[in-house]
Amino acid sequence: MEERANILEVKDLSVSYTVANVKTHVLEKVSFSVEKGKSVGIVGESGCGKTTTMRTILNVLPSNGTIESGEILYNGENVLEMPKNKLQEYRQRGAGMIFQDPSSALNPVISIRNQFLEALKYAHKDKKLTKAQLLEKAADALTAVSLADPDRILNSYPFQLSGGMRQRVCIAMTLAAERNILLADEPGTALDVTIQDQILRLIKELVDKGELSVIMVTHSLGVIRQVTTKVNIMYAGTIVEGGDTGEVFENPLHPYTQALMDCLPKLTGNGIAKGIPGRIPDYSNPPKGCRFAPRCPYATERCANETPQRLEKGNGHWVACFKAEEGK
Repeated sequence: MEERANILEVKDLSVSYTVANVKTHVLEKVSFSVEKGKSVGIVGESGCGKTTTMRTILNVLPSNGTIESGEILYNGENVLEMPKNKLQEYRQRGAGMIFQDPSSALNPVISIRNQFLEALKYAHKDKKLTKAQLLEKAADALTAVSLADPDRILNSYPFQLSGGMRQRVCIAMTLAAERNILLADEPGTALDVTIQDQILRLIKELVDKGELSVIMVTHSLGVIRQVTTKVNIMYAGTIVEGGDTGEVFENPLHPYTQALMDCLPKLTGNGIAKGIPGRIPDYSNPPKGCRFAPRCPYATERCANETPQRLEKGNGHWVACFKAEEGK
């Protein structure tokens, strides 16, 4: 494949689900890109469409999901139009995903050893590695994610491991596969803070070496700041602001981004962290204009009826908001 600065580009992606004959419009014209050897964050509340975005990038939507429009380009080739052999190659060497729930990612009746071997045989089948070499890779990966007794882990079944250990096994499997892009969907959900920090440091180290591109999905602003170089703020299936992580955090422009920042506890202890009033809109009947308008303290009639377009604010920082457009 042709080498490009952007290893992955998501362009105007819209996705819906049909549940009980009701269509829910979950993603609406989502666009962002990932540079080769860089890390990009997607942050937003639970239910805003982050996991759906990741599943669509891997092209593993459930049967009731429909891609309404858009493209996902991996080195310039549309993942959504790849023939079966190309899609298999893309999942084998291109993109791999750490799922949020380790229980659903591991087969409960197959040993960790056999699951690891199958995963690595698939990922490295062009290298024709021996069983001993594959097991050595597995042991190294388990050690890297702070599982100190890899032989015992490999001989265990998922039900014999804690939730945090199962999550680390899933992370180790994905990292050992040595894919080009890591889709990390809340990778620290089942981990205590010290182990989570070690995992995030490991991922950041691989990115810094240029060995890996990462899309980090989380609701934690602290994780995004620690790991990513660029960030996209997602609200109700739309990306409302994006740019360099430091710039967006230091100068949030969208009212939703500002509200997320206000939710953070203050280290000084002065005051109580605020919440965001209201709730994510009904995806079966989303607002006509800006999806954040019903919860936005600055919303006008225009916000309720028109969809704001991206406005470049300099240094790659952009926002989709009429308030920012008017410079208020």
